[in-house]
Amino acid sequence: MEDIKDRLAHILRAKNLTASQFAELMEIQPSNVSHLLNGRNKPSLDFLIKIKEVFPEYNFDWIILGKKPITINEPNPVISDSQNNNQQMRFENEEEKIIDFDDVVDESVEKPIQTNVNQEIEKIIVVYTDKTFEIIRQR
Repeated sequence: MEDIKDRLAHILRAKNLTASQFAELMEIQPSNVSHLLNGRNKPSLDFLIKIKEVFPEYNFDWIILGKKPITINEPNPVISDSQNNNQQMRFENEEEKIIDFDDVVDESVEKPIQTNVNQEIEKIIVVYTDKTFEIIRQR
């Protein structure tokens, strides 16, 4: 299994950087980069966040967990047919309504969802961070 040190080495190779150049970009000591690359030390959360700031093209899930895609512009990897059937549903002839979660849920105050008097909720689609989803239908 690929480790965080391997993903760091991948970034250095992909960007054609030496450990010293990488250290300079990350504003850390070159010895710290050496310790990370040889597996002696594990990166801190602040360091991982800094990688994302310095190299925004890399997918944060890949940096910290090794989950593909590697870059944000790269398509998701091939998934099994059963996953494909669940994840690639098409909603033809339906108007897509995008609601910002922060507009619906406020940590300090619960707000009802505003709908027209003549409208009823038909279904709710819950999308999880692992790209799976669940459809809850009105009975």
